[in-house]
Amino acid sequence: MQFPSWTVMTVVFLGQLVFLLLVASIMILIRKNRSIKNRFAIVPIDLWPPFLLVFIQQLSGTISERSVLPQIVIIWMTIGLVVLLWQILTDREMTYRRFFVLFWRLSDLLLVIGWLGTFSYFLFQ
Repeated sequence: MQFPSWTVMTVVFLGQLVFLLLVASIMILIRKNRSIKNRFAIVPIDLWPPFLLVFIQQLSGTISERSVLPQIVIIWMTIGLVVLLWQILTDREMTYRRFFVLFWRLSDLLLVIGWLGTFSYFLFQ
């Protein structure tokens, strides 16, 4: 018996969501340790981008032969270049640390939007 593609897509998406929430929960538990909390300024969502890239590939490969991952990575890198140029022009004392923290946090936001967009695009296609 073959299931409709939207049910497979929804089950895969919900499994990925549970995995991401599990990663965030583990990170929250690790951050409660005071010695680690003082050493690292990481929020739980900071670990999501590598997983989200894999999940976007997995979602787009479940339904279609083509992947939307290259388009999302191109948009991601273009936004990174725009942010870099913006920081160079506005901040006279730009540091690598400030740029990479801003870039990584924007990556969190962009890849979550890309993941949700991939799910909804292929779900309603």
